Amino acid sequence: MPTVCRLAAEAIVTGFPKAVRKLIEARANGACERCGMAAPAYQIHHRRPRGMGGSTSSDTNRASNGLCVCVSCHSEIENNREDALKYGWLVRQGQNPMEVSVFRRGTWVRLADDGWMH
Repeated sequence: MPTVCRLAAEAIVTGFPKAVRKLIEARANGACERCGMAAPAYQIHHRRPRGMGGSTSSDTNRASNGLCVCVSCHSEIENNREDALKYGWLVRQGQNPMEVSVFRRGTWVRLADDGWMH
C-alpha cells in the first residue's frame, strides 16, 4: 500500500473533495510531485488556479488539476509563475489540465482524473 503525502498542519483544505485528495496523495506516494523529495508536510496545489473564474470550471477540483507538492515547491510555483506555466505546474484559465503535460520528478507526463498519469 503506497504511503500518502501528509498535508501541512497549517494548510486549510479547500476545493478538492476528499476522494480526489486521496487519489492525488496516492499518486504522489509520499514524495513531492515536483522535486521528488520526501518531506514532513505537503500541500495539494491547483495547477489551474481557482481565482479569476477557475473555480466555476467543472474540472477545477479533479485529480488532473492537482499536484501534491512540498511547502518549498509550492512557494516556488507561486512565486515563479512564468516557469510554472512552462513546466505545467500551472495551467492557464481555459485550458484543460488533462491536456497540459507537467514536468513531474524529471519526466513529462499527463495527469489523469483517475489519479494516475500517462
